Amino acid sequence: ERRRIGSATLRRRIREVARLAASSGWHARLDDLARLAGRACRSPRRIAVFEAAVGACLDTAAEGRPPAERWLACEAACWAVAWLVKDRPAGGSAGELFERLVGEAHEARARLAAGDTLPARFALVLSRLFSEVDACRHLEGESRAAVVAEVGRLTAPSGFVNVADSGAALERVVRWTAFRDAAAATGKAAWDDGVERRWRAAVRVAVSLLGSGGRLAGASGPCPRRFTAVVSRAARRLGGRAARTVAVLRGRRARRDGKVLPAALHDPASAVAVLRSGWGRRSVRVMLHYRDAMPRLELAVGERLLFDGAWDWRVAVDGMPLEPEGPWAVSCWEAGRKAVFLEIAAPLPGGRQIERQVVILPRDRVVLLADSITLAPGVDAAAATLLYRGRLRLAAGQVTEPAVETRDVVIGAGAGRCLALPLSLPEWRVAGRGTLAVDDDSLVLEQAGRTRLYAPLWLDCDSRRIGAPLTWRQLTVADTRHNLPAHQAAGFRVQSGFEQWLLYRSLDAARNRTLLGCNVSCDFLVGRVRRSGVVARTLEIQ
Repeated sequence: ERRRIGSATLRRRIREVARLAASSGWHARLDDLARLAGRACRSPRRIAVFEAAVGACLDTAAEGRPPAERWLACEAACWAVAWLVKDRPAGGSAGELFERLVGEAHEARARLAAGDTLPARFALVLSRLFSEVDACRHLEGESRAAVVAEVGRLTAPSGFVNVADSGAALERVVRWTAFRDAAAATGKAAWDDGVERRWRAAVRVAVSLLGSGGRLAGASGPCPRRFTAVVSRAARRLGGRAARTVAVLRGRRARRDGKVLPAALHDPASAVAVLRSGWGRRSVRVMLHYRDAMPRLELAVGERLLFDGAWDWRVAVDGMPLEPEGPWAVSCWEAGRKAVFLEIAAPLPGGRQIERQVVILPRDRVVLLADSITLAPGVDAAAATLLYRGRLRLAAGQVTEPAVETRDVVIGAGAGRCLALPLSLPEWRVAGRGTLAVDDDSLVLEQAGRTRLYAPLWLDCDSRRIGAPLTWRQLTVADTRHNLPAHQAAGFRVQSGFEQWLLYRSLDAARNRTLLGCNVSCDFLVGRVRRSGVVARTLEIQ
């Protein structure tokens, strides 16, 4: 026997479908349909008006609309028709509406067979609400099989969804969660325990991709909360750290004994990492995909997405361009309360290699993106001129404000801004030594070196420091009282307002060295310079 659907249930289900609509127009249209459903109870005239609204909704969805909106309209119509044909004085068009849904089901089956899971939720709801109809009965198994196959194909055991960017990953998790909710609303579980575990892991990772307020960060500001409300609700139902993390994202204070999700996630098998400064309103999030030769990077500050696209690089040795000879491999991953550090490396011809660093300092809300061109251990190459070009793709429509006399660049507007500093280049705009410029919606860093090269880009993501007195200097690094050339080690001092930092990078074998009165014997160091001049070491990598 078909499930009984009350008018309250009908309104609630249509409103749940409306919240999944990407466009505000479709959200409003489906929300209006839910209001009409509430007025149609036991009035033939109003039921006829409701039937006409359902038909108009299907007509509009079929007129070249995006597929997602088409299937949402069909799902809303499923609930409406199921309500109309059960103990209601339905008008003459109810049967016609059902026939239209059956016709849409044939298209849904073809798309499900091709691996498209957008119609899966509609197919599941239709099959369960009209299980006595032969044309609908078999849709349940086909929709479940398509979704289960997609979850298994795209989701790693760690929960990372192997798609292009955070927006696409969140959309997949929203799609699967909505399918699971529809299955629960119609009476049976969506999948088995193995798929359930992968879905839970994917929800936890999806939470780490949300900005403040639990919303998806965008280039011009946050996307509406309804886009990610399904994920937030799922995380709250999971309870524990996931629920507490969503509460903090939405502005609530975490209990002292309440643990939240880790702010740094890394899955070497999926070649993806997410680094966060925390879960507060102005937290910084970096996401790096490094499966391809040109890694893809996203950087969001609070609710604003600043960088979104390929993190391109080009290197030439004595005028000859170098191409990677192998994939990226993880050299080091270290996540702690004071700093998160990721370094990946790829081999280059002639015994060289490119080493790429992503560092985030949570307390300072600073991100360091750096490329190093070094020699592999045991390789002794002849001196050569290196030309480096790094390109970071800005998010669509992002505004930039290069300084007039110095080389720093402000990216973004309002509270979601960052300040980019090319530490290896002189602060003042002088001829030679390279450039940092905005070109074709990208931030481009160019510099030259000999034998080895270090190209760090310091991103200060605390907008409160933008406009404060600013300076940076490349420091002299000494080894046994001899000053080292730039191809052996590099050191920098950065000052913004009353705050100062020290950065050091060894480009050859690590030895006991000195810069700014600080002794170092590691490969990498970053720390804060106290007012006394003593360096408080935030992170050391051996």
